[in-house]
Amino acid sequence: MKKNIFLLFISIFITLCSLEILLRIYYPQELTSPFRVYGKDGLRLNDKNNESIHQFEKRKIKYKFGSLHNRHYEFKDKNNKILTLGDSFTFGWLIDDKDTFVYKLNSIFDDYLFINPSAGGWGTSDQLKYFLEFCEQIKPKYTILFINMFDFSRSKNSNLFYLDNNNNLIEGKNEYLKIEKLTENQIYKFLVENSHLINFIRKKITQIILSNKQNNREVKKITNNNLFRKISINNNTDYILEKKLFLKFKDEAFKCETKLILVNLAWENYNYFIDLKFLKENNNFFVDNQIIFLDLNNDMEIIRSNKDKYVIKNEGHPNELAHKLIYEIVYNKIRNLIR
Repeated sequence: MKKNIFLLFISIFITLCSLEILLRIYYPQELTSPFRVYGKDGLRLNDKNNESIHQFEKRKIKYKFGSLHNRHYEFKDKNNKILTLGDSFTFGWLIDDKDTFVYKLNSIFDDYLFINPSAGGWGTSDQLKYFLEFCEQIKPKYTILFINMFDFSRSKNSNLFYLDNNNNLIEGKNEYLKIEKLTENQIYKFLVENSHLINFIRKKITQIILSNKQNNREVKKITNNNLFRKISINNNTDYILEKKLFLKFKDEAFKCETKLILVNLAWENYNYFIDLKFLKENNNFFVDNQIIFLDLNNDMEIIRSNKDKYVIKNEGHPNELAHKLIYEIVYNKIRNLIR
């Protein structure tokens, strides 16, 4: 009996090793270790107090994360903080620390430490949820919110904040599967970072999970009248959800004693990109509500007119040249606001 069990384990081990070798030779995987965790109400955060490897083709980047789920740069701590919130563009997806536009801003404002917890896939609702949870802990003198092309559509597809039948902004939560918490296990991270087989299996499982989530979302749209009404309200031309989120940002910034600055990153032109139509049609909203709004739509035309030059090849995120240009544009816009 013991001999049979031993032979079984040997057979399994040899099979797994063979599959690992075959994948390494004929179908090598990108050995990216998981660097996302779940926070309050299902908010997807970067890891904290940890390091991760992110690989795409020949590009291999090491991320370091601090205690605030922020991308940790090698700057000395300072009393004055600037909190930057955005999505993967502001995070610096597949870009070394020193080449990201937030790092470059940090290096020129000597009296401030930039805290950058921005995360891939975040929308305005995710950024607001993080702000509510961590602003009092960080106590930033300034908070800069970088608005990107899918922020509003992501917020409409999120349950972190939604509108009730009276158009009141309600805090909710995003559900997730228990198996998704596996990404926070250190042993699992080590295996994914070093094994082509584990990475292959992980990607297949992720595809199944995403497919199920999408199917569940479609079913809810059909069967849940309240959710259908929420989506209908969010998609109307009054832009109620967008306005409510920014007004909530303003109110919470006042409570946290931080100066709020909104920046349209303008990777896409809001004159043609439907998901950014709110920014095109509601400039007066920011003025009327005394919210600082910096519009980069004209400045970023240099990138939009020649995207191939400014994106990571075969991937689509801003490359080092784009980050350098974004840094220069943003710095010229904010340098007289940061004192």
